[in-house]
Parts: sequence; C-alpha cells; structure tokens
Amino acid sequence: MADTEMAEIHQRATAAMTAAIQAAGQLAQVLIDARIAQLQRAARASEDQARQIRAQARAAQQADAAVWRPAMRPGWWRTAGTEDIARVWRAASTWQHVDPRAQQARQVVVDQLAKRAGRAAEKHEPVREPDDIEVLSDAVDRAMHEATDRVRRPAMSAEAVRDRQERMAAEVRKAWPSGQRAERVLGCEAWGALAYTLDQAQQAGHDVQQLLRGVPNFIDRARTPGAFACRVVQDQLDGRIDLGTVRRDRSQEAAENQAARTDPAESIATSSSEAAATAARAYPASTRDVVAGTKTRSDAAGQVPAVKAVEAGLDSPSR
Repeated sequence: MADTEMAEIHQRATAAMTAAIQAAGQLAQVLIDARIAQLQRAARASEDQARQIRAQARAAQQADAAVWRPAMRPGWWRTAGTEDIARVWRAASTWQHVDPRAQQARQVVVDQLAKRAGRAAEKHEPVREPDDIEVLSDAVDRAMHEATDRVRRPAMSAEAVRDRQERMAAEVRKAWPSGQRAERVLGCEAWGALAYTLDQAQQAGHDVQQLLRGVPNFIDRARTPGAFACRVVQDQLDGRIDLGTVRRDRSQEAAENQAARTDPAESIATSSSEAAATAARAYPASTRDVVAGTKTRSDAAGQVPAVKAVEAGLDSPSR
C-alpha cells in the first residue's frame, strides 16, 4: 500500500513538473516575440526611444541571468522545487538564443530532471529560433556599448586612447592566439568599449587574461563580437558570473545540510502541488495571466492576445 501511494505521489509530482516546464517554455517564446516586436517599434519611432528599450532589454537579460545562475551549482538542486525549476527554465529559455550561458543552464535543468527521474538525459531537438532574433541579440549588445559610452571618460588625448587600445589589443591576442577571434574583436565597432572596460578592470587589479578566458566560444558567432565580449566581461566584474570561487555563508550551509537530512518522500510530496497554480507562482505578477493562458494552448507564441498581454508587462518594475 505504501509503495502504491508513493508511486502515485511521484506520478503527480512528475505531472506537475511537466506542466510547469511546458508553461514556462511557452511563456519564454511569448516574451521573446513580444520583446522583439517592442524593439522593432521603438526603432521606427525614434533613436531615444530605441535606446531606452534596448537598455530595458539588457536589464531584463541581467535580471534573468540572476535567476538561472544559481541553478548551475549542484547544491541549489537539493532544495529546488517545481516553482524554482520553472522559473529557471523560463529565464534561461528567454535568452538561450543570445547567451550561451542561458543555453547551458537549460541543459543543466534537463540533466537534473532526468537524474531525478532515474533515467539518462533526453536528446532534445534543436529549439526553434524565433524570427528576427538578431534584433534582440543586437539590442543587448548595443545597450552595453551605449552604457559604457555614457560612463566614459575623463577626456583623454588621442595618443592616450591609442596607447590604451594597443595595450589591451596585446592582451586580447595573448588570450586568443589562434584563429580569427582576436582580429574580429579588434575590428569590431565596439572594440573601444571593450578596451576601456579591460583597462579599467586591470587598473582595479583584475586579471585581464582570466576575464577574457571567461568569454565563451559563442563569440565566434556573435554579430558584434567586441560588444558580446564586453558584455561577458562586465558580467564577470559585476559578480554575475562566478570567477572560480564560490562564497558560502553559514546560513547557506545550514540550509543545504538540512536538505540533505530531509526525507525524500517529504520532498516529493512538497513538489506535487497542483500544476497550474505552481506554474503561475513561478513568475512575477505581471505575467501570471499569461501562464494561465499558455497552460491550455499548444503554441502560445502564436497567439496575438498573449503577446499583447506580455508586452503590457515588459515595462513593469517586476520585470
């Protein structure tokens, strides 16, 4: 009898997780399409409005990175429930086409859920790339470039700027000695922003070589490689990417130790809450209605009302 009840609880938990993940993926598609449409309208309106919307896109990307990043650590999964995993899946899915770290986070979710189910990770089909995805990719890179331009300088002589760029170019060539990567970055329109960022980091005592080695191979496919490299370097400097050390405090250790002592049956029962409510709680208030809608649709990304609902929430402070 006990085995039968446990099997039923496990089945319900799996169903809740599946529903939450599906809703999260559908919501991500809606968010991508809505943000691309918003960027295109802003570009047609005025450069000032386009700049503002690009800045919002970059801020949203950084906020979502803060959601998926903890899931890259094994310890996070000891206490992660359906709601937490759905939030990570939505955040990573929204940016997987423009940030390889988001794509990696999605794979971690796939592997961890397969491990929980006691089977090998499934081989997923390639995810459809939304139309005009390059608009979103360019937006987050241009927003980074524009933000760097705004904080620059005190004024420097042309000779000082040239000296800085030559010194940083040597660092780039040292970090990427083979292939065309270094030359593509040095020839990019955003090279000045990257050179400035690297120089400031070096003056602050950071290891420039380590920062450059933290830039993923995706840079070879980036439309503006200098801007993408600068985005990753800035994320490292801001602490959004682990530079190789993990700071742990006592409260975190205590929580993980408690999780290790938790009865597995209790953990499964906790995650078996009703699917729609679980999925809805995984997102900010401005997107709960969208989650409820996507739960009953097989392809929410194609539904105009859903797109409009998300567009209305993109400017919300909660996003």
